[in-house]
Amino acid sequence: MDPENPEKSRILDIIKKRYSCRRYQSRPVPPDHVRLMKEAVHWAPSACNRQPYRIHFITDSSIIAQIAAAVPLGPASANKWMLTAPMIAAAVGSRELVWHQIPRMLGADYHRTDAVIAMDHLSLAATEAGLGTCWVGWFGRKKVGRILGLARGEEVVILMTVGYPDRDPPKERKRKDPEELFVEEPAKIEN
Repeated sequence: MDPENPEKSRILDIIKKRYSCRRYQSRPVPPDHVRLMKEAVHWAPSACNRQPYRIHFITDSSIIAQIAAAVPLGPASANKWMLTAPMIAAAVGSRELVWHQIPRMLGADYHRTDAVIAMDHLSLAATEAGLGTCWVGWFGRKKVGRILGLARGEEVVILMTVGYPDRDPPKERKRKDPEELFVEEPAKIEN
């Protein structure tokens, strides 16, 4: 990266290319792209490096259909767009894989945070490989857990569709002004 011109950054280029793709081509995700996504997840940071999650790569269209229909409320058609995806990555977290009980006592959800960090790495690797992704949060966690045959103590944290986009990315995406997102100096608290 050129310190004089931070706009010319490979990682920023990838971040800016990534968008929520909700329509996919039918062709499968190639094994080398899956390996790239797995490697990105492998190197994702986690609390105390415990990596308290597993990523399930689902390509069976009948299981994808079951997952798409597993909505918590409303019509099953709410996630119908997921049926076009040739792959769903499911981040499954487990508090049992967190190295000690203090986070549980404090109500911290490190396993969820760590799983989402891993999925963000997966998403950026997929983008670099020319794939589209979309975060899916509207699903019945217990329903999808049953579909995946999860063990007690495991939960589906987040889903992500993956595949080749069936249309061009949006030409322009709106973002808030940086002034709305960042605080350079926190407010001082007077005693």
